[in-house]
Amino acid sequence: MGRYEDFVEKQIHPSDQPIHSGPLAENPMAFEHPVLDWEQYAYHEGAQTQAVDWDENVNYERMRNYKVERAREQLKNYDVGAILAVNEWNTRYLTSTWTPHWTTPNSGLRYSLFAANAKGPIMYEQAEIGYHTRQMCPWLDKVKVAITGTGWSSIIIGPDAQSAQRKKFVTQIIDDLKSYGVEKEVLALDVADPGIVAAFEAAGIKVSLRGQEMMFHARKIKNRDEVECLRIVSAIGDAQFHAIKEMIKPGVRENEVVGTMHKVAYDLGGQVYSGNFVTSGAFSWPNPRETSGNRILRPGDLVFADTYNTAYNGYKSCYYRTFSIGKPTPAQKDNYAKALDWLYASIDVIKPGMTTKDVAEQWPASDEVWSDILIKHEDQTAGSNWMHGIGLTLYELPLAWREVSLDHPLPLEKGMTFAIETQHGTIGHGGVRLEEMIHITEKGVEVMTKWPIGEITAVT
Repeated sequence: MGRYEDFVEKQIHPSDQPIHSGPLAENPMAFEHPVLDWEQYAYHEGAQTQAVDWDENVNYERMRNYKVERAREQLKNYDVGAILAVNEWNTRYLTSTWTPHWTTPNSGLRYSLFAANAKGPIMYEQAEIGYHTRQMCPWLDKVKVAITGTGWSSIIIGPDAQSAQRKKFVTQIIDDLKSYGVEKEVLALDVADPGIVAAFEAAGIKVSLRGQEMMFHARKIKNRDEVECLRIVSAIGDAQFHAIKEMIKPGVRENEVVGTMHKVAYDLGGQVYSGNFVTSGAFSWPNPRETSGNRILRPGDLVFADTYNTAYNGYKSCYYRTFSIGKPTPAQKDNYAKALDWLYASIDVIKPGMTTKDVAEQWPASDEVWSDILIKHEDQTAGSNWMHGIGLTLYELPLAWREVSLDHPLPLEKGMTFAIETQHGTIGHGGVRLEEMIHITEKGVEVMTKWPIGEITAVT
C-alpha cells in the first residue's frame, strides 16, 4: 500500500465521530441539539457558495472581526502604535474592501491605517470609489480620500509632483495618528518607500519597516470562515479539472484549456489574478510553470495544470493535477507514483507541534533524483517539492523547502492552511506535478482539494 492509500485508509470522516458525550434530555419537549465542534460537523466539508438565510455558511462579520483582532495582536507583539498598509492584500485583510485588479500591487492609489487603540481601520479609497465604500462598509471607522503620494502611482506622475503629493500624504497620515493619540509611537509600514520613510522621520514619526512581516504573522492562522473560502476555491478547482478532462484531446491547444479554466472560475463566482496554466508533452519537464503557448496536444502527451491564483472572496488556490492523453506508459506511471509518495509522506507527518523540517525531510535530496535536469543543489529547486502557506495571497507564512527548512524549521500550528506540491519527470518524455490544499486541524490534516489523485487521470 502506498503512502496515499495509507493516508486515505487512516482518515476518519467527521460523521464517524461521536457528536455528543454528555446526557441528552429524554423528554422530547426538553431536547436540544448540541452545538458540535465545527471540525466534527460533516456538512462543513461541502463548499457552499450561495448565501441563504437558513445557513450561516461564511459569517463575514465574524471573519472581519477576527482579522482585525489578529492584526491588533500583532501591533502589540511588535510594539507599534499603528500600521500603514499600502500593500493591497494587507489592506484587504484589515478592511475587507476590494478594488479593481490593476491597482495591485502596492499602487498607492488606496491604502489603510489601523491604530492599536482604534475600533477599526481607516480606509483611504481611490477617487470616487470611496462613495461606494462608505455606503457598503459600515464596519470601517472612516473612509477618506487617498492621496497619490506613495507606491508606483506616485512615481509615474514625475518627481516634482511626487514630492508635492508626498507632503500631503504624510500630513494626512500624521493628522490621523494624532486623532488616535499614537503619533509618538512607532508606525509600521508594509512597503519600503525611501521617500516616504524619510518624510515621516523628518516629521518626527518613528517608523518600522516590519509591517509586511507583521501582517504575514497576523494572516497565518485562519478562522473557520477563511477556511470555508479556501474550501470553496478548492471546489472551483475541482470543477476546473473536470472541465479539463472533458476537453483535452489531440488537436486542442493549451491556451484553449487555460481559457476554459478561467471561464469555469468566473461561472462559479471566482476570479483569476494573473494565474492558471497548462503545459504538456516534453515541455512539461523540467516544469516551466507557464503555458508553452498555443501548443497542440497530441496522443501520448502528459498534461498538467495548476489553478494557481484562482480565488474566491480573495482567497487563492494553488492546485495541480496531471492527465495523460491515452494510457500512460510504465515510466510515466513510475514517475507519478514517486511524486505521489513524496506528497503523501509529507502530508502524513503534518499536525500541530511538528515543523517545516519534518515536512521537508520527507522529500529526497534533489540532486539525487533530478540530475537529468542538472540539479546540483537545493537553491535550484525553489518552487519544486515544497509547501507554502496560502490565503489572500499565493504565498504566506510559513514555507517548507529542503534548502531552508532542514536547518531553519518553523512551527506548524492549528488553523494554518497550505498548498503542498511535488513533481517528477523524464527529459524528452514529460513530467507530472501534484498538489493538495490542506488545513491543519487539532488532529491532523484536512485535504480540501478533491479531484482524484491516486493515479494519472487518463483521457482516452
